[in-house]
Amino acid sequence: NIAITNNTDDGDIIFSSDDGSGSTTAYLTLDGGNTRTNVHKNLRFDDNVDLQIGSGDDLRLEHNGTDSYIQNFNGHLYIVNRADDKDIIFQSDDGSGGVERYFKLDGSTGYVQFADNRRITIGSSDDANIRHDGTDTYIGNSTGHFYIQQAADDKDLVFQCDDGSGGLATYMTIDGSEANIKVEKNLYAT
Repeated sequence: NIAITNNTDDGDIIFSSDDGSGSTTAYLTLDGGNTRTNVHKNLRFDDNVDLQIGSGDDLRLEHNGTDSYIQNFNGHLYIVNRADDKDIIFQSDDGSGGVERYFKLDGSTGYVQFADNRRITIGSSDDANIRHDGTDTYIGNSTGHFYIQQAADDKDLVFQCDDGSGGLATYMTIDGSEANIKVEKNLYAT
């Protein structure tokens, strides 16, 4: 074994090297005052080398030369942003060489927000989808029947829309407790 030890209270062990411009800089510091290791420059792992975290190698980050993986082998995997009113933003290729936000977890509103013209698709063939194009909202289905279900005992399915004066009105109610349909506005045939 080779042991490198600094017995000075709160002292550090500093690994320095050339910085590419003729002088030296610290690359790695074993910080005795804060009992941590400070990495001052990029740390590169070659392809197919795991970054393993946890005494049982429970969390692993790896790139295999083609794809990247974040894998958890024990307990729950949490993705947490603790900064007040800040977001978790999911971005990917936009189909034309750029990068675009697809959705975010909005820390200031508590909403999951999808960008305009991004579809939420369901089904292995994208059979059902929900989207908003910046002006209008669409719910689509391309396979099988389309069911709208209300399964709560004695509760209703309520259809509401603008009332023509800036408010919101109920136009039709499918009443679960009375097993009937209530039409609360005039019906017009065109």
